[in-house]
Amino acid sequence: MSEPRAQRQVAPTHLLSKSGEPRSHGTPGFGPADPFIAFAHAILRREAAGLATSKPKTEQAPTPDEIHQLRVAARRLRVALRLFGRMLPSKDTTRFNTELRWFAGSLGDIRDLDVYTDNFKAYVQGVPPEQRGGLSGYEMYLRRERTEARQRAAAAVASPRAAALLADIERFVAGGPSAGALRRWGSLTVGDAMRQSVRRSVGRVRSIGNALTTRARPAELHALRIKSKRLRYELEFFAEVYPPLKQTAKECKALQDLLGTLQDVYAGTARLRRYSVLLRKQGGDGSLPPALVALRKSQLDVARDVRRSFRATWPGFVAAIGAARKLVA
Repeated sequence: MSEPRAQRQVAPTHLLSKSGEPRSHGTPGFGPADPFIAFAHAILRREAAGLATSKPKTEQAPTPDEIHQLRVAARRLRVALRLFGRMLPSKDTTRFNTELRWFAGSLGDIRDLDVYTDNFKAYVQGVPPEQRGGLSGYEMYLRRERTEARQRAAAAVASPRAAALLADIERFVAGGPSAGALRRWGSLTVGDAMRQSVRRSVGRVRSIGNALTTRARPAELHALRIKSKRLRYELEFFAEVYPPLKQTAKECKALQDLLGTLQDVYAGTARLRRYSVLLRKQGGDGSLPPALVALRKSQLDVARDVRRSFRATWPGFVAAIGAARKLVA
């Protein structure tokens, strides 16, 4: 249950290392023997500041890069809230997670369309001019979808709901831990918490990946990608205390990118199916132009290649995250 705001007084020790030296808000600079709750709030302040900084300063529609930075910042903050959740007021963390999920989700369509459109333009450049028949209709379809998605994203970013979310998060992280939370969690060190958390997260990712067969469904592979992304952010947080974890975080990023390519392929083929349905509604038979049929085939070829790459790289990834688990044990 959330503690009343008046009771959320910050004890002076939450900004101090074990040696008693003051900390910077930008770089935590913690060690394994420092209080985990102090580390948690330092990370939360930094990630919240990153989200606030990523918000466009003008009233114009966010650029593709701004959309990407906002989504990353929102995801990182959600992972931090999940990682440190047991030490935080449950009412606040539940509300922030719900609102951050809405916020990042509002930006998802335009980000996916930005990436897909860029890839489609590159594909069209490789299609001989005499084989581009029917592509103009699909390009108009993408342009319309992209415009509508950008409008939705811009409305979400500029909405009172988003403004209230950012303001509430700013107030929350500025308040720091309550005296009661410090009494309850002050004895838990960063090192002990890191061992518990990394062991649990590595085990979860390894279990999901080991259970996947060669015919794993796209949803199952996507779930592994989400878990590996969360593990990556967690390792990046802890790497400030234990730098060797940076390399393992890079391994997670590589797996995330590989599975992300697969997700892009499935999203692209789904978009072609929706376009086929639209053609049928407009009075056609739903047949795609030859160049789009070839595009779909090439996407499925990419999916097969990615699946083979995943099966080949998975044992090495398991070894890497297993080594990280031993490093912090």
